[in-house]
Amino acid sequence: MKTIFLAAAAAACMVTAAAAQLPPAEAAAKIRARQHNYKQMAAAVRSINEQLRSGAPVLAEIRTRSRLIAGFALQLLRWFPRGTGPEAGVRTRALPTIWSNHRAFTRAGAVLVVASRNFDRAARGGDVAAIRAAWPAVTRACAGCHDDFRAEEH
Repeated sequence: MKTIFLAAAAAACMVTAAAAQLPPAEAAAKIRARQHNYKQMAAAVRSINEQLRSGAPVLAEIRTRSRLIAGFALQLLRWFPRGTGPEAGVRTRALPTIWSNHRAFTRAGAVLVVASRNFDRAARGGDVAAIRAAWPAVTRACAGCHDDFRAEEH
């Protein structure tokens, strides 16, 4: 688990160090791509919630969605290069804290990576009890970022 956190932190540092202010058109495209990815993640979360609430969860559905979340979790920190916040002039709920306290954002991203990998491992294992036990860590990781790094919807 510590290795995953260190890898995520190192990747975030490299991305941050390499990032310069983006041209407006490129910033807008990155924001739209980020929003599209988050919509896919939200749909996956809703689907998993529905499956886990059902009397007979469909493991194939959970596995497909867990794979998507785990894959996006690894990419997530790269979705926020400098210049893709509110200053880009594009509607975004990303708070400036993402860039001003990047260490905390990186930690939050690492928490999601670990939680989503553990959940994906449980999903691939097929034990519904283990899947249900692993799911709250993913939703807590998502909520933690939403609470600290995303503005309320207007």
